[in-house]
Amino acid sequence: MSKVANILNMLQILKDKDIHSISSLAERLEVSERMIRQYKLELEQAGIYLKSYTGKYGGYKIDDNNNFFKIENKVKEKMYIIMKKAIVDKNKVKIKYKSVNSGMSERIIHPAELFIYIDKWYIAAFCELRNEIRLFKLDDIMEYEVLTEKYMDKNTIKK
Repeated sequence: MSKVANILNMLQILKDKDIHSISSLAERLEVSERMIRQYKLELEQAGIYLKSYTGKYGGYKIDDNNNFFKIENKVKEKMYIIMKKAIVDKNKVKIKYKSVNSGMSERIIHPAELFIYIDKWYIAAFCELRNEIRLFKLDDIMEYEVLTEKYMDKNTIKK
């Protein structure tokens, strides 16, 4: 499996809030214990913190204060997963967005990154309507549709 798939699978395992030994995680993911430690570091760089326990019954567990899993409901969790896939696949997304300033609007965005700010999930994306990068709160996206149309990464150099 890919590194990203392994990290996501590790998160899924740890989601039960139990302490899992490094060796059991390595065995389940079919990687070395060293890779499990590397995955922990990468998760922490992404803002997902794991508690470490030492000793005979030691291992990792998700920190109870973690905001990563605080997606309010199943609809938002589904939106998060779909938006994450759109980022990876570089698909444009058509959204109906409720803005405080301009009310309801329909936009086509090029999603780039999902992040938490003050306990709310946001997506950073290029907005075709405004022709600039904007931040959209997931709670304010009323409808969304992943389009088959791809977008080009601004950092990609054409040859």
